[in-house]
Amino acid sequence: MAAGAGRGGAGRGTAGSAQRGAGRAAGPGRGGAARAAPAREWGGGGAAEPELVSMIVSHLKSQGLFDQFRRDCLADVDTKPAYQNLRQRVDNFVSNHLATHTWSPHLNKNQLRNNIRQQVLKSGMLESGIDRIISQVVDPKINHTFRPQVEKAVHEFLATLNHKEEAGPSTTPRWQSDSGHFDSSVFI
Repeated sequence: MAAGAGRGGAGRGTAGSAQRGAGRAAGPGRGGAARAAPAREWGGGGAAEPELVSMIVSHLKSQGLFDQFRRDCLADVDTKPAYQNLRQRVDNFVSNHLATHTWSPHLNKNQLRNNIRQQVLKSGMLESGIDRIISQVVDPKINHTFRPQVEKAVHEFLATLNHKEEAGPSTTPRWQSDSGHFDSSVFI
């Protein structure tokens, strides 16, 4: 199943691809892009109807589910060793870099800041540190917290959609079995 989610950390992914349902905490000023979840985590890699997936993702967003996941993860992130380790590594890196510069009133702070940012990104410490943070914060929540909530919301949405379909055309959508029940195999 594709469930678009915000991962406010690395700035990757798209809202329509199979994604983890949680915010990614990776530091200040990071936006809400998403990270694609491996197919094994959501039950497979089969093709679903893109229009239906888009409708489901929009419904989940309108229910505030992804925002809730993001808040849940951000509330946990600063207590995890991976975050504390990454923060310490970045702080040390910045301190060491600044120690090589002599302060003067003519120092171009913006240029220095951009240079430090580029050096931190080039070092690769953010990428590996963020992956560890996800392992400690997001991954434990996927099957026990996020997935049940997403599945419940999807079932409710499909039931509503099914109810509307019963009033309209009599064709059975691909995501619905002949008995009228939700067929999850379409998404796996």
